[in-house]
Amino acid sequence: MATFSALPGELNLSLVRGDEFTFTANFNVDLTGYTRAASVYNDATNAELAAPAMTVATTTTGGVTTSAVTFTLTENQTAVLTAARMRWYFRWVTPGGFTRTVLAGIVRSQKA
Repeated sequence: MATFSALPGELNLSLVRGDEFTFTANFNVDLTGYTRAASVYNDATNAELAAPAMTVATTTTGGVTTSAVTFTLTENQTAVLTAARMRWYFRWVTPGGFTRTVLAGIVRSQKA
């Protein structure tokens, strides 16, 4: 039996509180004109704890367009990530208005 899933890809994050945290995710999609949002939140209360800054670099090579999204949390943002149950998500909205949560996962933080 075939299964179709619209669930986001799972990407769990581990970081040190008080350190800047940056990572890049690559997508085989041209994100030009897309609206993007990302958030780290307390899973128990749904309260947002931090909104990562995002930069997007789109390239086309051999007719294939890819977008690299770099997510950054500052030292001040990671310093407050102390909730016992934290999650994060990344979603986009196409120029036509289609919303898709693309990545989501657990966030673990620890003291240095």
